Amino acid sequence: MNVVQPTSASAAPRFSSAWLVRLRRLLAVPVAVAIVLGAPGLAYATFTAKTGGTLAVGTYSIPAPTTANGNRTCNNSPRGITVNITSFAAVSKATSYIATLTAPDGSTTSKSVVPGGFAISRTSATGGTYTLVIKARVGSWTGAEWEKTYVCR
Repeated sequence: MNVVQPTSASAAPRFSSAWLVRLRRLLAVPVAVAIVLGAPGLAYATFTAKTGGTLAVGTYSIPAPTTANGNRTCNNSPRGITVNITSFAAVSKATSYIATLTAPDGSTTSKSVVPGGFAISRTSATGGTYTLVIKARVGSWTGAEWEKTYVCR
């Protein structure tokens, strides 16, 4: 037997080409159906894995400073007030504090302050009641107000 040149008997196909075409067509339909029906099931199995974990959620009401110590000085020319706070109680979890002094005419002065103490001043066209408010902040949230009024004539 010649290995380089096979005999014509061994070169003849075992199945006719028409039969192979028919077999391919017959197998194409079940394979296509299996892919269409099986792929979503595989995707579903992939995305339904469960993992464990916990999430703790809570609330926090930012309280007002409980105390503040200091004094005030009334000014006659120009008319106004200077409030010197020597200390005020720190608030748990506070990241900053803001003090606002409101004059009798409604004008305000605000500044960022620390519990160690600060001074804040405001002038007004008229004498009367000035209001000092100190609020604690936690991030961008603002807490309850500590408020004190002062009268300057």
